[in-house]
Order: sequence, then C-alpha cells, then structure tokens
Amino acid sequence: MRPIGELLKQVRRPVAVQPDTVYREIGIRSHCKGIFHKPEVTGKQIGNKRVFWVEPGCLMFNIIFAWEQAVAMTSDAEAGMIASHRFPMYCSRNGKLLPEYAWRYFATPRGKYDLNIASPGGAGRNRTLGQEEFKQLKIPVPPIEYQRKVVGVLSTMDRTISTMEKLIAAKRTLKKGLAQQLLTGQRRLPGFNKPWRTRRIDTISRISKGAGVTKEDIQPQGLPAVRYGELYTTYDVQITEVRSFVSSEAAQAAKPIRRGDLLLAGSGEDRIEIGKAAAYMGDGIAYAGGDVIIVSPTDANSVFLAYLLDGDHARREFYRRAQGESIVHIYMRDVGCLELRLPPREEQDRIAAVLGAADREIVLLEKKLAALRELKKGLMQKLLSGPVKVGTKVPYGQVADIR
Repeated sequence: MRPIGELLKQVRRPVAVQPDTVYREIGIRSHCKGIFHKPEVTGKQIGNKRVFWVEPGCLMFNIIFAWEQAVAMTSDAEAGMIASHRFPMYCSRNGKLLPEYAWRYFATPRGKYDLNIASPGGAGRNRTLGQEEFKQLKIPVPPIEYQRKVVGVLSTMDRTISTMEKLIAAKRTLKKGLAQQLLTGQRRLPGFNKPWRTRRIDTISRISKGAGVTKEDIQPQGLPAVRYGELYTTYDVQITEVRSFVSSEAAQAAKPIRRGDLLLAGSGEDRIEIGKAAAYMGDGIAYAGGDVIIVSPTDANSVFLAYLLDGDHARREFYRRAQGESIVHIYMRDVGCLELRLPPREEQDRIAAVLGAADREIVLLEKKLAALRELKKGLMQKLLSGPVKVGTKVPYGQVADIR
C-alpha cells in the first residue's frame, strides 16, 4: 500500500492563449465513459481561464465529478488539445506505478470508494477532488511487470468489447436498411410479385383498449402483464417474455391479451413515444394495462404490422395525431383510420420471418456483449485486488498467464 503522491506526479504545461488562435477543449464523462472533445473555440472566447496542454498517456480526472468516476486516460487523439485546471493530469513519478494501471484501479468499486474519500464535502459540485487528499490516498501497488500484464489483459478485453459493439451497430444499420426496403415494397423477396393494397387498420383487425395494471399492482410473481411505459422503454417489436406480473385480483380489472395481439403505447410524456408497437408472442394469456391499445389482426400478420407501425411513416402519423401537452395520448379511432400499404398475407409472413431472424441475431450478439462486460468486470475485480495465481481465461481462447 503506497500513497499516490509517491508514485504519480502532476503534469502541467500552461497554454499562452492567443486571442485569434483556435483551440479545442476536452471533457471527461462520469462512470468511466471516457474523454469527449468539445467544439472548437477561439482564444478570445477562452478569455482569462487557465488552460493546459493535454499530454497523451496520462491519467486524468474531472475533479468536480471524480467521486462519480470521471476518470480517463489521455491518448494521441487528444494531442494538441487543451483542458482547464479542473482536469489535472498525472504521469509516473518513479516508474513504480503505470498510469494505465492506476486508471484501471480507479474504475473498480474499491477505486471509486477511494475517490469518494478524497472528495470531501456535500453532493454534486460541492464534492471536489482535493489535491492533497488525492496524494495521500494509499492504493495496492503490485510489481511493475504484473501491472503491465494486467493492463495488457484488460486492453485485450476492451478491444474485444469494442469489436462486438461495432458489429452490433453494423448489424442494426443493415437491418434498418433491409426493413426500409422490405416494408415499403422497394425490394421484393424471391417468389413474390403480387400488388400491394392500401388498407385501414380497422378493416384488418379488432381494436380495444387495456385497463388496470398500475405500478402499485406490479409484483415479483403472478400473472404476466404489460404496461404502456414498458413498450417504449423495454420491448422491441416482439414480446416473448413479459417483465411484469400482477395478482389474480388485479388481473380481473385488466384486459386479457393473447398470442398474436399487437400492442401500442397509447400515451407518453413525449409525442415520439406514442404508437410504439410490439407484437405479443408469448405463450398463454397476459394482461394489458391502461393506455395500451390492443390491435387484434384478423387479416394480417401481427409481427409484420409491428415492424410496419414502428417505421417512419406510421410514427409520423401517430406523432401528428397525438393530443395533449405534458402527457400526450392517441385514441383508438386515430389508430383505426390509419392507412397502410400491405402485401399479400404470404409475403407478410415471409418478411416478418426475415426481419425477425435479423433481430434475433442482434439480440444474441447483445447477450454476448453483456456477458463480455460482466466478464471484464469480474476480471478487473480479481486482477486489481491482488495477484492471480492461475491462468485467467479471456474471450476467444486467449489466456492471460498472470501469476
């Protein structure tokens, strides 16, 4: 256990601000979410504020929110940028502590606790990281070779997670483009060439409204239920497993829904939330709460309709028809009179299957990403709290031989 002040030293290279020169400041997000770059400003706009050149490869804090883990490592991407005196930077004093290792340490719960200790005061902006308090913090310091290996293992994890995030983003972009083409008829699947027809929703379905099921009715177990707020905060276009449950007594006041019913959010705090659609594809009966509009298709595929209603055209229509101020609503009659271009039923089924397969692939990748993040979290706890005496496996067959 060694004091930070013996291991790290502050880096301060003041900027001689010139009024006509353009500069770019950086900031640090809380919860270890990294550095962001602010818009360019002139020296005249900076005025008399004290600013310093950002040095790559340094440990940096936002002293106002250090207690909230506003900590990051600077990189070559920040070379030539500036930061105010509220963003102190640190490099190694004597080669016994790597700044990267210290950064990883402060990203752990134990490191967050230490930053809280060094940030006296009340809540919010009153909790500033004290420079002297920070220097006196004692942290566990393993041999430098161990630090290098830990940094290497966690960097590998970061690259793996970043690759997975980029893959998911690419899959979502591809799926969005595919949906745009298939749901508008711009692209036809092989074997389908019959014309599309324009139909009102109330001519291809029965429309009703949910009832009951308030927040107070929700319990850990019981009968499955869906509330309107969950439609635009939790679910995608298909509901296979519900996340809320109610008692049999509360269910008596609610509206039953069955597999194949289409659920729409009938109200929300913002117009953009109105009309968010999801097809209930769970097994057995569930119950819909108030402000859920239930569309029971009689001559259409409910999953296809969910994708279609989640598209730009339908959402614009719902946005236009919504009424209210602080809480906005859309009524059953407005849903019923909405006109949609629909292909024959067989083509609807096929389009729903294609888009559903794309969504399932994305969901699977997101589960893998969540597992990778949990693995990294557990690995950080082990690697940064003491030596690991056995090989620690990381994804894709790589092994960190840290002893």
